[in-house]
Amino acid sequence: MSRILLILLSLLSFVLTSCKKQTIEERIAQEAKLFTQKNCPKEIDKFTTLDSCSFDIVKRTYYYDYTVHGDLDVDSLYTQDLHDLFHTQLLADIKNSITLKNCKDAGLTFCYRYYSDKTGKLRMVQKLTKNEYK
Repeated sequence: MSRILLILLSLLSFVLTSCKKQTIEERIAQEAKLFTQKNCPKEIDKFTTLDSCSFDIVKRTYYYDYTVHGDLDVDSLYTQDLHDLFHTQLLADIKNSITLKNCKDAGLTFCYRYYSDKTGKLRMVQKLTKNEYK
């Protein structure tokens, strides 16, 4: 009888310790990975493809990686004015996004990286922090 009780207590202890609740960061990282597996690459428009989404738990940063091609894959296009325009538009998109509510509530940083289809070169990076979108 005591042997059965010992086995049951061991089993119960195992079950209770293995039911660790996922942190919000772990959940966001998992959701980003699943989104990428199911939806990427995803054509945004004829010049832009979303290649992946990922979340760095340590940096608390959500990454969107894009490839630009055609008319957007030109060195001379990436001026400070274009960077400023993208920054303003991305900030407005984040502020108005309902789907990013959990990420915004957690105070995450969003990072948008745009790579050249021709060369693989990083063309532009836009980082938006909680201080900007709150």
